[in-house]
Amino acid sequence: MSAPGFWMDETSGVLRPAIEAYLHGDTMTAEQVAAMRAYLRQWIAAPHWRGADALAELRGGIDALTSRFAIADWLKRAERLGIDPL
Repeated sequence: MSAPGFWMDETSGVLRPAIEAYLHGDTMTAEQVAAMRAYLRQWIAAPHWRGADALAELRGGIDALTSRFAIADWLKRAERLGIDPL
């Protein structure tokens, strides 16, 4: 099984500021939200995760991550399944 990539290993220089803004409670730009959404999409799409209807819900909800609030809600639901991309 292939595990998803981790944000701290990303090298484009785009994702780290987005994640750090989220973690520090800073205002996130639309570009940062988009970068984080792309990261979470690749994370939850990894074949590493199996089963659970809630997993399908997380995968289906990625496109709705358009704000810090939506990201926080998604991450809380993921953590309840033992998925912690941060």
